[in-house]
Amino acid sequence: MAESTNPDEVPPAPSTAPSMEQAMRRLRIDEDLQEDVQDAIPQAKAEAEAFLDGKLYADARAREDAQDPRGIVCTPDIIAAQLLLIDAIVHSNTDEGAEVKRTRAFGMLRRHRNQGV
Repeated sequence: MAESTNPDEVPPAPSTAPSMEQAMRRLRIDEDLQEDVQDAIPQAKAEAEAFLDGKLYADARAREDAQDPRGIVCTPDIIAAQLLLIDAIVHSNTDEGAEVKRTRAFGMLRRHRNQGV
């Protein structure tokens, strides 16, 4: 993706969860499911944090400020995994289809996971 050359454009602020607009656009979800997506965003973030065994922070500075040694800086692949979880929650999947999406999401999260200390 090409970077903007507009000097007045502000880059998006770092986040720990996908935005409503991002989820609707990237998952190509119908407008009538907007409330479901809104409800699924915090659920997907909670599932990701539970799997990661650590709180997500928008950037390294936020993690340092929180003095959280188990904290995890949210990266684009963590956002992508959360989008897969949202897709599994919102779309009318078969149990098998939802499980495949969750398995893929957890596979993406695995390399960031806290494992014992």
